[in-house]
Amino acid sequence: MSSPLRVARLLHWSKGHSGPLGVAVLVAIAGAIAYGHYFRPEIGPAMRGEEVANKLGCFSCHGPEGVSGIRNPGSAARDVPGWEHRKISMYIRKEEDLREWILYGRPRNSLMAADRMETPGLVRMPAYEKIISTGELDDLVQYLRAVSGWAADIPDIVYEGRKIAADLGCFGCHGQSGMGGMSNPGSLKGTIPAWDGGDFKQVVRDEAELKEWILEGEIKRLWKNPLAWYFLKRQIIKMPPYREHISDLELQKIVAYIGWLRKE
Repeated sequence: MSSPLRVARLLHWSKGHSGPLGVAVLVAIAGAIAYGHYFRPEIGPAMRGEEVANKLGCFSCHGPEGVSGIRNPGSAARDVPGWEHRKISMYIRKEEDLREWILYGRPRNSLMAADRMETPGLVRMPAYEKIISTGELDDLVQYLRAVSGWAADIPDIVYEGRKIAADLGCFGCHGQSGMGGMSNPGSLKGTIPAWDGGDFKQVVRDEAELKEWILEGEIKRLWKNPLAWYFLKRQIIKMPPYREHISDLELQKIVAYIGWLRKE
C-alpha cells in the first residue's frame, strides 16, 4: 500500500476513535507527513527543465545534454547549434529571444536570428507553442541557462566565478551551472544540494559558512548536530577541500556567482 493511501486510511479510522489511541494515530500521521516533506529530494527548475527537454526530443538534434548538435546539411554552420555559451550567444541577445526560439522556431523580431537563418539547412527548429505549457517553458529556459551559462547582462565577476567553478569540476556534482545536484547515496535527501534551491539554504547559513564549506570541505556547525553528523558520515560522496587549490580572489568570485544565482 502506498504511503499516501495508508495515511488516508489511518486518518479516516482516527475520526471514529477518541482518546489516547486516536491522538497517537494523529500524531503518527503528522510525523509521517513531516518526515516525507523534510526528506524529499528537491527538484529545481533546471532539473525539471532537463526532463522537459528529453520529453520534447530536444536532445535528438542538439545532442546529449544539448552540448553537441547533429550534422545539418545545407546549413552555413554545418551543425545544429549546441547550447554551450559560445554558440548560444550567436543566436540570442535576451531571454525573450530564447523563449521565442522554443515557441515559434525562431525569434520574431531579431535581426541576429534573421542573419543566422539565411541558410538554415535541412534540419529546422520546430515550434513548440502548441504543446508546451507556461511552466514547462520556464523550466526549459532555466535548463538551457544552466547548460550554457548564458544570461543577459551578467556581471564580469559573476561570469568569471562560473568559469572558475566549471574549471574546478564543481558542476560535476552540483549539476549544470550548480543548478541541479547529482545523486549521493546515504546523504540526508539522497542528492548533492544545488546552489539555487532551498536545500542549499539548509546546509549553508551565510557567506562565512559558504567559504568554510569550499575551503575545508565541511561546515563545523553541521558536525555538531547529531542528525547532520549521522548523514555526513554515511553519505558516499564527500565535499573536497579546495584550500590548496584556490586563491582568495577566485574564492570571492565563486561566492559572487553563487550569490547571483540565488539572487541574494
